[in-house]
Amino acid sequence: MRRFLTYSLRIRRVEFFVAEIPIPLLPVVLIAETTAPLRSAVFWEGIVLFFLLFNFGDMINCLADRDLDAKYKKHLSEAVYGLGVGVVRAQIGLTVLASLAITGHLAWALDRWSLVPLVVVGILLGAGYSVPPVRLKGRGALHPVTQWTIIFMIPMVLMALIVTPHPPALVLAFCAAYGVLQCGVILINTAEDYPEDRAEGIRTPTVTFGLRPSIALAFVLILAGGTGALGALGAIALERSAPLAALLAFAPLAITIAVSLTVTARLWRAIARGDLDESMVGVRRSAKQVPFWITLNAWGSLAAAATLLWTR
Repeated sequence: MRRFLTYSLRIRRVEFFVAEIPIPLLPVVLIAETTAPLRSAVFWEGIVLFFLLFNFGDMINCLADRDLDAKYKKHLSEAVYGLGVGVVRAQIGLTVLASLAITGHLAWALDRWSLVPLVVVGILLGAGYSVPPVRLKGRGALHPVTQWTIIFMIPMVLMALIVTPHPPALVLAFCAAYGVLQCGVILINTAEDYPEDRAEGIRTPTVTFGLRPSIALAFVLILAGGTGALGALGAIALERSAPLAALLAFAPLAITIAVSLTVTARLWRAIARGDLDESMVGVRRSAKQVPFWITLNAWGSLAAAATLLWTR
């Protein structure tokens, strides 16, 4: 039983939970005028739905990549085979059923039936990201676009719709920019598997564009997304006539973005000087920091959003 629970948690990638928590909270906190929505039953149903959908995406990715992960992510491959492929498929199926049931209840309770197609599209894209023959993660530029859609935009729009039938444009703009920022950081993690993906013929952005250009793309995404996220937060603050002191809450996010840009720029320069083996050492060293950067960006954004709610 202990091994079953351990492996079941492992394929749900619980190491990312801390960074994922702010994703459903950000649009709600930015839209809410009081803390009342955070205490509602439908909000907590939405939180459960959010994590079920993320569990689905992580589990199906582990299942599809179980042989590819055997070299550098042995713990994931071990978990899939330890549970058994059939058991993993059963967990995925039950997760989908639970997600659809909760979505149906939310749509009925709120009379917002747009939630149903939104979740269905998310599930289909989540499966298509990992599963052949679609396998969007191996479709070059579609890889980060799909990640941006299923990890950030669909879940954040979903949570926004739970709070209001018409999410404000500035909040949606922040969600879009935040997703671009985080996708830029994630792209460095994708580069970690460059030799293996190239050998297997999996056309990730790194394989499609090359190692150095993909790191340059990561820098551009972090810059554009970070600037956009800070700009949207600033516009929301101005719209609400937030006190100037509230802008100090933006500092942690701004610092994290600056550090991410600095580290990415250094990695880009280091790749230019070294051969592939030396370059991959630097990439894998940076990739180990990705969960930390993503977490700081997430919680820095939530701190800024919470400050704006507090000033209201």
